Amino acid sequence: MSEETVFLPQTRSFIPAGTRLNDTYVVRDLIAAGGMGEVYKGEALGTGDTVAIKVIKPELARNVAALALFRREASSLHNLNHEAIVRYFVFSVDPKLDLPYLAMEFVDGALLSERLDAGALDTPTLCLLLRRLAAGLQAAHALGIIHRDVSPDNVILPGGSVARAKLIDFGIARAPSPDGTVIGGGFAGKYAYVSPEQLGLYGGDVTPKSDIYSLGLLLVHASRGRPLDMGSSHLDVIEKRRRVPDLSGVDERVRPVLTAMLQPHPKDRPADMAAVAALVPTDLDRKRRPLGPILALAGGLAATAALGGVAYWVLPGQNQTAATSGKTLPPQEKERAPEPGPRTEPKQKPEVPPTIVPLPDPGPDPDQQDDKPREQQRPASLATADQVESFVRNYDGGQCFFVTPVSAQPPDVTVDAFGSSPRPFMAFDAAFQRSLGVEPQITLRQVTDAQCPLVEFLARQFPQRDARAASLELASDLLHSGQDLSGAVETRSDRTVELLLVADDGRVSNLSRFVRRTNDAARFSLRVEGSGTPKPQMLLALTSQRPLASLRGIGSVRAEQLFRQIAEELDRDPRPAGIAIGYFKLGS
Repeated sequence: MSEETVFLPQTRSFIPAGTRLNDTYVVRDLIAAGGMGEVYKGEALGTGDTVAIKVIKPELARNVAALALFRREASSLHNLNHEAIVRYFVFSVDPKLDLPYLAMEFVDGALLSERLDAGALDTPTLCLLLRRLAAGLQAAHALGIIHRDVSPDNVILPGGSVARAKLIDFGIARAPSPDGTVIGGGFAGKYAYVSPEQLGLYGGDVTPKSDIYSLGLLLVHASRGRPLDMGSSHLDVIEKRRRVPDLSGVDERVRPVLTAMLQPHPKDRPADMAAVAALVPTDLDRKRRPLGPILALAGGLAATAALGGVAYWVLPGQNQTAATSGKTLPPQEKERAPEPGPRTEPKQKPEVPPTIVPLPDPGPDPDQQDDKPREQQRPASLATADQVESFVRNYDGGQCFFVTPVSAQPPDVTVDAFGSSPRPFMAFDAAFQRSLGVEPQITLRQVTDAQCPLVEFLARQFPQRDARAASLELASDLLHSGQDLSGAVETRSDRTVELLLVADDGRVSNLSRFVRRTNDAARFSLRVEGSGTPKPQMLLALTSQRPLASLRGIGSVRAEQLFRQIAEELDRDPRPAGIAIGYFKLGS
């Protein structure tokens, strides 16, 4: 699926101008449209203030996982009040339209990536930008919020001013699953600013130090006037994050700061954003005065900028281009803008990476694409939904590989996937594009080797079952020890429901005793215990006309033996059965 954001002020949107939302806001103009939804210029009816209104597509508004992410974006950032971060005002659902929306600060300005198209920042301006963004990220980290997507396309400059830079799009509402690795849509270009741990290196634990690394890459881009080459293939992307990148072309006075930020192992980077700012020499300001008092890094510092005019807003997980205004600096800003630095090679505008989760080191890629340009590999016309489903159904990805289409209608093809390594799914992505001429978005839920027997069970049994026979929804996809695992299985009232939990160590527990039936819904809630970093857990719901004999009286058993027995029983019984899968992470 293409991930390009399309700015079409005259495009027909699914919310007409003049629409009122909760009699609180009125929609004025469409600003941006993308894969997740649309962003509008709006007005607060009570005050007349201009706001940006983000909505998700109607079909996603009925997707439990997507809606949960939308709510999480609002609740996580509602209390984050800092001058370097775009403000989130309210999340609500309009009852007449049944439409969830976010109202946010409306900002007039250009993206940092556009400013860098004019050339590099001089060193004093670079240091000002570092302190400004570090201040905002420090405030976010103090509330437990990690940006995960720090890049020049996610920094907006109100009025073209670096001194007023603001971070946008905190990488929360990126895809229907925050615990899934998004593969597809042009892999190599999207990883220009991600940290090593976001690719699974050094334990794969994404902490605030991940933002330190990404901010370091952003600042190198700003200092040189062009982004670093951080890899153009799956293997190269990872290998280039095993060492500090070449910082040639960066002012030697700030090179030590960026070297510290770009240490491959998180433990070797500065402790936090305050420590990063403390490394910046205070004698680099034009007026030879310390910059620290101007932008304090205390997490509690907050200020709200009063902005107006025409908005420049972007959708998460998308590439950006200019909207209406904000593409060039106003005259008064042009006079103060630093002169463009020297450029010895053309620059390519980096793409924004999608939200990703820890990946293991995939090692050499066994499925190298051929050298023909992608345009020559693609068929002249898009595939049909039937062709997409047929390709997914018949594709052999090897052991511990399961894919199923969520949306099979090109060009918006999305695929859910389960496996222990991203490598075979990258090969699937390449083969899919070569065969069908469509870029799928693949959401991979990575499992442990011990959980692979369930993945292989799904690969054999799921295509034979009616996908509508059962559905499974979880209240949360991330749990801590002592919290409740709760959710619901929907199936026909005359079907039995059996619920299995497959832990990260491969042990299977029968949770059917916790299931309570109410007509077509079977709800469950139980307390779970975990330890250490969050680990993947899988829930399997089996629905049938009678209880499965292979599950009778089991306590805690190994996955390999049990799923072999279940598969044999289902193969012997011609009566219909439903299979639904859930995924969450559990830690201390």
